[in-house]
Amino acid sequence: MVNSVTTTMMNVKFALVPMAEQTVPFRRAVLPISGPVPVSVVVTGDQASCQALGARLFMVTPQDVDISMMEDTLRELANITAGQVKRAMSLDSALGLPRIVKGTDPWSGTVGGQQLIVLRAESADIHLEVQIAMHTS
Repeated sequence: MVNSVTTTMMNVKFALVPMAEQTVPFRRAVLPISGPVPVSVVVTGDQASCQALGARLFMVTPQDVDISMMEDTLRELANITAGQVKRAMSLDSALGLPRIVKGTDPWSGTVGGQQLIVLRAESADIHLEVQIAMHTS
């Protein structure tokens, strides 16, 4: 469901990866979906990948992408993914606003009962992760 949008918009395709292979992020966008079963969508990228994806989204060279553009790109990808998750799970819940978390700073969904799905895009110059966390407790 994520690939249906990202492949068309940015020529980026994701694949499922084991949790043990997660990478340390430069930035991550965290977007909560409230409701009876709260869900968080987290998009993580290293600096080079955020820059490369930003260049694709804004149709500029990677050198023209600044930090705010990188963060906007991650927020947009979080919004797109959360919309797809909401529709696929038939959630009648409001999407939250994506917020940026820098580096290894914790995000509120990292503890407690969760079921995580981790996707990774590794096309030529982009290494991103999308986590979908269903909070079960």
